[in-house]
Amino acid sequence: MTHVIELISQILPGAFIHSIYVDPNPSLDERKSLFGNANAEVDLVCEQLKNITELSHGFGAIGFSQGGLFLRALIERCLVSVSTLITFGSPHMGVLELPVCQPKDDWICKQRNEFLKRQVWQDSVQKQIVPAQYFRDTKEYDKYLEHSNFLADINNERENFDSKAKERFESLQKLVLVQFDEDTTLVPRESAFFQERHPNTGKILPISATRVFKENLFGLRTLYEQGKIEFHRVEDEHMRFSDEFLTTIVAQYFAGQST
Repeated sequence: MTHVIELISQILPGAFIHSIYVDPNPSLDERKSLFGNANAEVDLVCEQLKNITELSHGFGAIGFSQGGLFLRALIERCLVSVSTLITFGSPHMGVLELPVCQPKDDWICKQRNEFLKRQVWQDSVQKQIVPAQYFRDTKEYDKYLEHSNFLADINNERENFDSKAKERFESLQKLVLVQFDEDTTLVPRESAFFQERHPNTGKILPISATRVFKENLFGLRTLYEQGKIEFHRVEDEHMRFSDEFLTTIVAQYFAGQST
């Protein structure tokens, strides 16, 4: 992340840049990206940003992997003004698999993931394991709606429709989505483009065929029809992109904004 900040500073000299954290201790901050309650973490970041004077008049935001999803939640829930949101490989429509084990033949890790998948709808898992809170299996959609601790609310998929969240998301001037076409960490990779798998055929549905789009649950269709969504692809694995690509994206969409 330090390299990304340095690169953005070179692209936008003089711009105010703030790197969001959940805990000021880097090791604890990394741990909380896996263990914790996503709702509480979004609330904490909301208070963090509201107390930064330089961001009080609006800013652009960039999120990597699950950070992009959490930034979207922030926009929907927090009284901050975000003009442009850029997300890299973010699980906007959830994941079907928990984080890939590294190395991939790590038996203990694989067994742990299988156990968590079997328990994924348990309240204890939903409120303590961060990736489980955006687990979304269209084959178990009813269970997802009943038990999801985070994503079902962010996507406004439940009956207790949040019109304010929709209005806040619709206030975006630009939504930039980056998908990694060889992504094996984000499953399905098309979640980064708000796409999902058909529960019966397993085929990837286009964004316009999803319920969240057709019913405009949180304003996605509004932005799409206004021409405010940009789609970019990277021919590589999850979060593998060149400095040149990031430079192009930042220069194109963040010129003149705080970040």
